[in-house]
Amino acid sequence: MTIHVGLNLLWLRPGEVGGTETYIRRIVQAVDAQSAEVEWHMFGTEKAIDSVGGSNAASAAFVSPHLANTPALRVVLERTWLRQRMAVGRRGRPGLDVVHHPGGTVPFRSDTKTAVTIHDLQPLDDPTNFSAAKRAFLARAIPTAIERADLVLTPSMWVGEQIKERFSCDESKIRTVSAFAESRSVAPSSTSSTQIGEILGRGPIVLYPAMTMRHKNHAMLFRAFAQAVRERPDLQLVCVGAVGRDDRQIREEAVAASDRIHMLGLVSGVDLNVLFETAESLVFPSRYEGFGLPVLEAQQCGLPVIASNAGALPEVAGDAARLLDPADQAAWTEALCSPLRGEAHEAAIAAGVRNTARFTMETSATQQLSAYAQLAT
Repeated sequence: MTIHVGLNLLWLRPGEVGGTETYIRRIVQAVDAQSAEVEWHMFGTEKAIDSVGGSNAASAAFVSPHLANTPALRVVLERTWLRQRMAVGRRGRPGLDVVHHPGGTVPFRSDTKTAVTIHDLQPLDDPTNFSAAKRAFLARAIPTAIERADLVLTPSMWVGEQIKERFSCDESKIRTVSAFAESRSVAPSSTSSTQIGEILGRGPIVLYPAMTMRHKNHAMLFRAFAQAVRERPDLQLVCVGAVGRDDRQIREEAVAASDRIHMLGLVSGVDLNVLFETAESLVFPSRYEGFGLPVLEAQQCGLPVIASNAGALPEVAGDAARLLDPADQAAWTEALCSPLRGEAHEAAIAAGVRNTARFTMETSATQQLSAYAQLAT
């Protein structure tokens, strides 16, 4: 039986929303790889649909009117254009079996069974990380989404527990659909950029892939690193990732902390793969994560991980990472000064590879397909 899924992508601004974009793209990829039973009806900008659906010939694309980079316009389009188009459905006829809102809000009630993905509750737990307008909107929209949806999907059990406790949500309404790591092996013919080559020639590196946002905790990491290079003067910190709302401040903090911190922003896929394969370790000091995909990607590459013990990171990292308090600067300095060597290094790599077996493409697909099947029956 084919399940026609309406996928609301109006929230998605490729290259600007961080891990949530990677998450939904991989979920669609996983479902397509495992089953031909889902036919996607994607609603959003042309760029958003291309980012998620790619060349999937089975997808029906409903391209929205021009969407300026303003949340207010997105809300208007969701309540007008999106509502009308989803009501019409496929080839001008009603036909959606499931409506899925992966952006964390449910903008309208529907007779069609509805799923919403809540990636985390950060807008409620740490509201100072958002503008006043966005805080006010999400303070209403998130509880409304949880109430309106027939199923609430979360990337981790930790987020599900937060929702259950905060909103007294029935446990049977919450399902985990986890992410998975893709292979980052470097092809023999691949060549990194001159910039990456020069950095690798200056000494060992630790890698931090994250958007420049305050809760990612760059400032603490910079201070810890500045202390560590006193003992290890050849060490380098390489930060990559999309530009976030706190980019300017974080770059200024990096300059003030050490000239051995490299803020590279978004890099090519080849450069990122080279960094994952050559780094001494991956550091991930974020104070708040609903999942933490880079941790899995590092473990799959055989890269030791030093991560925060906050949010969903302990769940995702398992027993295969050094987990530290994101506020304990001294502990992070000590970890940077004491990289794993010999048998300890090999044991960490083996534990990381074992841990990634809990998060596979097949598992993600099975979890998502099970949710859609429940709603479609």
